Amino acid sequence: MQGLRPGPAFEGALAALPACLLDAPIGVAVSGGGDSLALLILAQRWAAGQGRTLFALTVDHGLRPEARAEAEAVAALCRQLGLPHETLRLEGAAPRQASLRRGRHAALARAARQRGSRLLLTGHTADDQAETFLMRARQGSGWYGLAGMRPLSLSPVWPEGQGVFIARPLLGARREELRTFLRAEDVRWVDDPSNDNPAFERVRMRRLLCPKMSGSVQILSVMDRFQTLRMIEDAALWRWMTANIRVSERVIEVTFLTLLPTERAARALGLLIQIAAGREVPPRGERLARLVERIVSEEDFRGATLGGCQIRPRRGRLQLASETGPPIPGIAARLAAHQAILSGNTHEIAAAAGKESFLEDLVPIF
Repeated sequence: MQGLRPGPAFEGALAALPACLLDAPIGVAVSGGGDSLALLILAQRWAAGQGRTLFALTVDHGLRPEARAEAEAVAALCRQLGLPHETLRLEGAAPRQASLRRGRHAALARAARQRGSRLLLTGHTADDQAETFLMRARQGSGWYGLAGMRPLSLSPVWPEGQGVFIARPLLGARREELRTFLRAEDVRWVDDPSNDNPAFERVRMRRLLCPKMSGSVQILSVMDRFQTLRMIEDAALWRWMTANIRVSERVIEVTFLTLLPTERAARALGLLIQIAAGREVPPRGERLARLVERIVSEEDFRGATLGGCQIRPRRGRLQLASETGPPIPGIAARLAAHQAILSGNTHEIAAAAGKESFLEDLVPIF
């Protein structure tokens, strides 16, 4: 294979990550498709140049007979690149997108933790971002959700994903650019037939974008603005949380929720409910909005239950605890990880906002 160097955007995306995540072994999720194979090659060259430890993981859901051979082809490429590789087989998985996604992330997170890793790289691209925008817009998402996937986020599964972060260093790359890169490397990729199945919403959104690609450019421009706004909003939420949240392994205590703007209060309360209840997603929609309104407007708010969490007033504070059974383990660590994501990275936020002086005292993510 030719010695092409990783692009500056790829290197910059990894350089922006906290050193504590890069010092441990780094996992790469590789399906055998074009995006993930390009990620694998770029990551291997970056790791070799930086002296980092890398390993590759492939998930076989057992739904297609070709999947085993595709995983073996990834393993062969990893041997050629000098990387350890493991195929994670999930026999009997339910053929539903949500179930498959959860099973895949759970398997990847478990395998990463077994290797002492806290970071998984995935091959999401700018095209995936544009498709996500259309999917969320159709579902009625607000501007915060329309900002799309984050360059760095927590594993979406719990408790398997505790302590595992997901990085997406290819969000600035287009899918066709990566395929051009693979052709120059003389690397063949496979196209999963499900990527052409209109039964899946993402495929339908992809077809809306593909003909001329001008729509993708406009969407990505809008998303870039929303991402800047989200970083500003996240920084404000992080500041509030550091001053107004106390946590133990049993409860989360909240002060001064009533001082927040309504939308931010709902976002904060939803996240805290998710953590206190040990859920994978926060409650959303009208029920959360009505609860925030009650807390803000009722002088004698007596408590409520939402999303598996009990919310009770106590000595001028709100206490949040699991509705069922014993306390959820790892509350403090999980809250700290979410706060780290919200805090962001000073230089990244400053660059997005166009001001080097913006939030000068905002600490980096860790």
